[in-house]
Amino acid sequence: MEVNFNSNEYVWADIIVVLLGREVTGLRGVEYKVRSQMEALFASGRKARGIQRGKKEYEGTITLLQSELIALDRAAQEKGYEDISDISFDVIVSYVPASGVVTTDKIIGVSFTEIPRGMKEGDLKMEVALPFIALDVVSNVL
Repeated sequence: MEVNFNSNEYVWADIIVVLLGREVTGLRGVEYKVRSQMEALFASGRKARGIQRGKKEYEGTITLLQSELIALDRAAQEKGYEDISDISFDVIVSYVPASGVVTTDKIIGVSFTEIPRGMKEGDLKMEVALPFIALDVVSNVL
């Protein structure tokens, strides 16, 4: 029996990211990962007896245009914070192809760990890569 399926992959134009309840239109990149602590369990003999599993960590980077960072900082300041690094929030990442299956991931409790800024000669825009840690990543949210 032959199984046919659409093997089209998501493209950049398919991604929608929502921060603080607002779609980010100045998004230049998003990356997030789950890291699992693991180690081989050794006892007598030369080979491991199993794999021990420990904690999970969640981290990533959201890259924005400078105007988006300014808007996020202003939103944080309006709520009484110094800047966007002082608050935690959820991030929704949806992959919405024109035809195909929609997938949505929820990154829970995002906190930016630094806010680097900078430009160099010849730059026509400022991109800001904001590294973050999070409490959890829930994949394929309905």
